[in-house]
Amino acid sequence: MNYDDMADYDGSTAYFRIGIRRSGCFIYVKEGAAGCRRKAERNAGNRKGCPHNSIENTTPLLPEKPAVKRQALFFCAFNREKVRKKGDEKMSLQQISVIFFIAFLVFVGLVAFISGKLGSKQTSGSADVDYYLGGRSTPTVVLAFSYVTSSISAACFMGDPGIMSTVGWPYYWVVIAVIPGLIIPAVLLMPKMRMQAEKLGSLTIPEYLGDRYKSDTLRLIIAGVISVFYVFPLVAQFKGAAVLLESFTGISFKAGLAIISVVIVFYVIVGGLKSVAWTDFAQGLPMLVISVVLVILSLKAVGGFTGLEDKLSAINPDMLSIVQAESSDAQMSLSGVFGNFVFWCIIFISQPYLCSRFLAIPNVKRKTIGTFLITALILSTIYNSFYLCGLTGRVLFPDVAADYLTVTMAKEMLPKWAAAMMMIGIFAAMMSTATSVLLVVGQAIGRDFYSKTINKNATPEQEVLVTRIAVIAVAAICFLFNFVNPPEFLSVVLYLGLSGIGACIGVPLFSAIISKKSTKEGAIAAAVTGPVAYLIFNYLAGINYWFSCLLAVVVSAILMIGISYFVNKKAAVSSTECVLESK
Repeated sequence: MNYDDMADYDGSTAYFRIGIRRSGCFIYVKEGAAGCRRKAERNAGNRKGCPHNSIENTTPLLPEKPAVKRQALFFCAFNREKVRKKGDEKMSLQQISVIFFIAFLVFVGLVAFISGKLGSKQTSGSADVDYYLGGRSTPTVVLAFSYVTSSISAACFMGDPGIMSTVGWPYYWVVIAVIPGLIIPAVLLMPKMRMQAEKLGSLTIPEYLGDRYKSDTLRLIIAGVISVFYVFPLVAQFKGAAVLLESFTGISFKAGLAIISVVIVFYVIVGGLKSVAWTDFAQGLPMLVISVVLVILSLKAVGGFTGLEDKLSAINPDMLSIVQAESSDAQMSLSGVFGNFVFWCIIFISQPYLCSRFLAIPNVKRKTIGTFLITALILSTIYNSFYLCGLTGRVLFPDVAADYLTVTMAKEMLPKWAAAMMMIGIFAAMMSTATSVLLVVGQAIGRDFYSKTINKNATPEQEVLVTRIAVIAVAAICFLFNFVNPPEFLSVVLYLGLSGIGACIGVPLFSAIISKKSTKEGAIAAAVTGPVAYLIFNYLAGINYWFSCLLAVVVSAILMIGISYFVNKKAAVSSTECVLESK
């Protein structure tokens, strides 16, 4: 069978792809037929109708089986769609994806229901503690899993590998920074904040800061910033999940958006943090498997790290640099690397949807903390290795748009069921982040606004009911925003929310933990100034998001230190005067 025969293939015989070439041609093998792959390769330059006459970039994807006779054939990528339509005897990727998606929803739905309802037997009995913190009875490993998976969004699977495919190795500094960014806050925050919050009776981050500084004003400011700024990453996650669902299953964007909205709300309102944590655990498993499998396959396809660097050097030698040269548009210059490290430490230390896992830890014993940190370190390292797919994808699929690299790699390099699992993994990443963020916004409205301000006599059951209503309302806002006018640049929307909250909460939270001299006046000034400064630096001055966040935090810290100093000095003078007057 020659090239033309392949173009008219009727699907009556099983063929297996064993190679892919940057030229756009594929090698197929027919089981049980005469001939062999090597003979076909020797005649590669003579196949009729194909403009590509070189076999140089062919990479085997399946091993040779000498015991089985094969007939090798070629077909041009220009006729690929025709072949697929005629030659696929089994279910299409779209059909498999639909089945996997339904099975996934049923599975995690059962996990959410069981953890939320049956798990209540192990909780404290208080409705608010059970809903917000899972009764502090969720296993430490599950919380660590949820901590890492909640920090991973669609950007880790699609956006960041795409950026890595254009920047090269310098962008891997993001990975190097993200991991300590996750772990360092845990080391600094977990024991002391967990003990302080339990002593104060605080169940949310705004409540903890309000209690720590003895300021209802600060609590309301932070709750307000959370309620507003977290809408942006929620909108991004909702749209990303809908786009992914449309590309794999064929479900329309608006229909997929409706399905996703209902599913996310269900997970959150059923069982609160316990439900979200166990669902994250269930969703994290396919994410973990796909991350490992696709990285290994793609590295093997390009010839390992040596082959990868050789091919990247041929594309652009700058992609092999340690850092980028300093310029206005350089993302990972030396200054960018430094800013990136600080940025992620600030971001992770100040995100309530991550800090809530610390508050939910059963206890602060050394063994418990150690288990949490070790689990988080291992998981974050594995997940973030997915960035390598950006480099391998640049070599294997040079003409594919950056943001679609990983999806394309899954479709072309993996069996259909594995590609469908890839879709589930990315979808799970979006779901884990969205459910965690949505729960925190609901907490801010239900507890920090309603029961602590509007109705101070509200019962825990009433408070949880308002929280659930708030979850539905915020999800509806995100749905309508995407339904009417979905944002074009998801990364911009995502980082707007994360950076705004980081600039607001980072300094007051860190100061609350490490310093007894920080004052409520300084904390209020820092919380108000931080988000405003970030918007000015990023949108008016045009500074990149991590340096804008860093500069905003610097301004916030200066105000915190300066105002706290003068307040403490004034209090000391007043105290001295009172002593002198008493004498």
